[in-house]
Amino acid sequence: MTKRFLLLAFTLLIVAEAPALAEPETATASANPHDALGFIEQGDKLFHADKLNEAISTYRRATHAAPLNSTAHERLARVLGLTGALFEAEQEARRAVTLDGKNAAAHTWYGWVLGRQGKYKAALAEEAVAIDLDDSNAFAYQTMGLILTSTGDFNQAISAYDRAIKLDPDDLGSYLNMAAAMGRKGDFAGAASVYRKAISLNNSSSAAHLGLGSALGKIGDLDGQVKELQTAVALAPKSANAHGRLGFALSQKKDVRGAIREGLVASVLRVESSWSAFMRAFITTWAAVFLVFGAVFAFVFLGSRFKPQPGEELLSSFFLVFYKDRPGRFIITSRRLVYVPEAVSQWFGVTRLSIEREQVESIKCSSSVSGGSLSIATKDGVHHKFSMPNLVLDPLSRKLDGQNLGTQSDLVSA
Repeated sequence: MTKRFLLLAFTLLIVAEAPALAEPETATASANPHDALGFIEQGDKLFHADKLNEAISTYRRATHAAPLNSTAHERLARVLGLTGALFEAEQEARRAVTLDGKNAAAHTWYGWVLGRQGKYKAALAEEAVAIDLDDSNAFAYQTMGLILTSTGDFNQAISAYDRAIKLDPDDLGSYLNMAAAMGRKGDFAGAASVYRKAISLNNSSSAAHLGLGSALGKIGDLDGQVKELQTAVALAPKSANAHGRLGFALSQKKDVRGAIREGLVASVLRVESSWSAFMRAFITTWAAVFLVFGAVFAFVFLGSRFKPQPGEELLSSFFLVFYKDRPGRFIITSRRLVYVPEAVSQWFGVTRLSIEREQVESIKCSSSVSGGSLSIATKDGVHHKFSMPNLVLDPLSRKLDGQNLGTQSDLVSA
């Protein structure tokens, strides 16, 4: 990872005041300064190899070996900031500049971290200090340009980028950021010119072609816009942004079929990029829902307890059976058919229904797409009707059929 890449990912938020610098601490010097230098060197290698977590651990060892080493804290602040640990990064950067006020790199990264948090005024002050200490610090000028762009001071931002380019003419990021600032200012022709310079520096930069295509579209060069965006898509075929912009450009050219095609590709890529996160959230949410409903189900239905009478054997029990629109359990014993309402219904006065086997005249079952029903006629002329899901009715009807209750011909399924 290089500073060019880091600056391309730099996004700023809102203006806020910077915290006061911490007072210098009076810790004693490390007894192992050479160890710290070795850790810093090893951390730098890991950092440039994009092994950021390992670099963090190594830089921490450097700060422990030499707590008064400003460079160790500056390096740790840099990689913490790049991994998103901005609060700790700010602490380490403040520590670095407190230990050595002339450490230009520390002031630069302190400003970078402050800018990431939207503390623009304090961030600009740190970059100004860094530049006063080292006027050849191209990275400080680039960071200053990013901060100024975020505050809407596009002219000053462009000047900062221009200075950064003069100091480091091979830095692609400075060209891209400068062109973006020009575009936000409304100078689309100027932006196109700078994007072309970026392309001459690196013709394989999808971002440069994407930016140039957008700038050309703003000045009315629709053919040039489509050509550059097609190049951007070819260079970054997995970029939803590139496909989306190309689709819009094609729609401006009245190429409806091409616009729809690119729009669909962009949509698919966006879904793919967010699918893992979506599925994790979906699974987590539904796991929580099932746990809650599982707890409620357990409380409600396990609360409908049943204890067989002496000499009576419990044969089967079925949940989710409704009697007079009240849920409960349907229980088959060696002597009876029993309906036990769930706990909440019991609280509201719903009582059990018990039918002796010898009192059963007939049992009929019927089912439809919406669910099933069970009707029990007793010898005294009373009919008891139960409703339930088909998943409950099927095993219940089979169980009743095997108990020789009523007549076999009466136990039908419609």
